[in-house]
Amino acid sequence: MRKNNFILFLVLFLAIITTALHFLAGELYLYWTYWWFDWMVHFLVSFAGGLGLYWGLFLSGIIFRGAPRKKIFAVLAVFLLVMAVGIGWEIFEYVNGITDAVEAKYYLDVMHDLLSDAVGALLAVFIGIKHNPSVSMLK
Repeated sequence: MRKNNFILFLVLFLAIITTALHFLAGELYLYWTYWWFDWMVHFLVSFAGGLGLYWGLFLSGIIFRGAPRKKIFAVLAVFLLVMAVGIGWEIFEYVNGITDAVEAKYYLDVMHDLLSDAVGALLAVFIGIKHNPSVSMLK
């Protein structure tokens, strides 16, 4: 299996697992029962999304031809795009009233969600760089 395909199959696997966990959480109230469940799902979604973005941007040949010349470009591109989606999701939840925004510590929930998104995005881009033979980790 080519390394490009490994990342794409990992994205598919993570998307299936995360979707199943989300539907299960909705049916069994896991988001409200286990404080860590929301953070785990945010991490998995951002990890899958970050890997998908890395593949789409740098490995598929659709957007860029070949690997990024500098690692920092890949890190920033994937990180900022994932964080934009994460922030957009938090705004969507708040505007549509699907949060517990009346909690005194609601801002902490948002910060934890965005921290989980950031960790997932960074892990994804570092795995993408590691599995891309054209990018040297020393550059």
